[in-house]
Amino acid sequence: MIVIAGKNEIAIHGLKLALQSFPVSDVLAVVNSTDAGHDGWQPSFLKFAKEAGVAIKTIKEIYDCELSVFLSLEFDKIVRVDRLRTDKVFNIHFSLLPKYKGMYTSVWPVLFNEKESGVTLHAIDSGIDTGAIYAQKRFVLDAEDRAQDCYRKYISASKELLSENFDFIINGFPAEPKLQAAEGATYFSKSTIDFRELAIDFKKCAWEVKRQIHAFGFRPYQFLSFHGKPVVNASILTTRSGAKPGEAVGEACFSGVTVSTIDYDIRLFFDGLDDFLAAIPNINVSELPYRLQGIAGVNDRNEKGWSPIIVAAYHGRLDIMRYLLQIGADVNDTNYKGTTVLMYAKDYALKSRDASIIDFLIASGADQARRDYQGKSIFEYISCLDAKFLGLTK
Repeated sequence: MIVIAGKNEIAIHGLKLALQSFPVSDVLAVVNSTDAGHDGWQPSFLKFAKEAGVAIKTIKEIYDCELSVFLSLEFDKIVRVDRLRTDKVFNIHFSLLPKYKGMYTSVWPVLFNEKESGVTLHAIDSGIDTGAIYAQKRFVLDAEDRAQDCYRKYISASKELLSENFDFIINGFPAEPKLQAAEGATYFSKSTIDFRELAIDFKKCAWEVKRQIHAFGFRPYQFLSFHGKPVVNASILTTRSGAKPGEAVGEACFSGVTVSTIDYDIRLFFDGLDDFLAAIPNINVSELPYRLQGIAGVNDRNEKGWSPIIVAAYHGRLDIMRYLLQIGADVNDTNYKGTTVLMYAKDYALKSRDASIIDFLIASGADQARRDYQGKSIFEYISCLDAKFLGLTK
């Protein structure tokens, strides 16, 4: 019997792997208390488990079960290892342990301007993220990455890490795990941040103010604000601050405001994602640098999961897609139903009878095999003749 406990896309990935190795009757799911069974900006683990016919249990019920493996994937409760009837108890933590044990691991690497982060597969012991380490996977953090970008990279890296090590999780690792070092360890509890009281601290250098905006900007949850307007971006100016920190320098406008800090003035940009997405069908590429200042990074998404590259693909704006990819857009981006950039582009290509946009995406690394949250690839949405016209091959 294997238990997958957790939430979101990583828990679903773990459950898929479990169902490939165990009969469904030997797989159990434990879902987080916040999972209402509806897909949102992340897919619902509860919904997926129910649709897969997997039994749902509470952690208390699991303590009474005979288990082979317990796997925690963003689980929101402390696991009493001493009460589990297995010694194979694992967790994937979103950081490069021993750094950033505890909570809010998407915030700290961005706030402290880390050049990289990663995910850690480790044993669960009686401490908080203190168990011995079996494997890690690293990724680069770009200077313009926000907390949400970091989280998306955590998900991607953790799925790879889990796939690479799942057989070992079930059957045993070939080598002993590595004990965590004391040096370099950090821990942040839930009480470290009160998200209800978040505010920009302008009694900092402009560079630190910009890090705050990036670290606490996570569109599904919150942005920092200035005079009630959400701030999604910032640019440090060359002018030295002469006013009181936090004081507006000149008049604010719909797109933003310049504010004084401890050292340099900083330009704050208000949220303009919806206006940008609506303008993509008709704007000139020369407008993009200005438009991009008003969104939370090139892969920012609205409430439906539409990002600039998704909208550009749907409208056949190859010129805009080329520009966005050059500055870090994800060619395999998806909306909140898992619909890929390639899936959006095929609608335009079939309607216009011009497959050049598909050729461009494939050459840029688009994954034809990527499946949406219904388990369908692009080939399930087109005929064989359409696939041939688009130049797609399974």
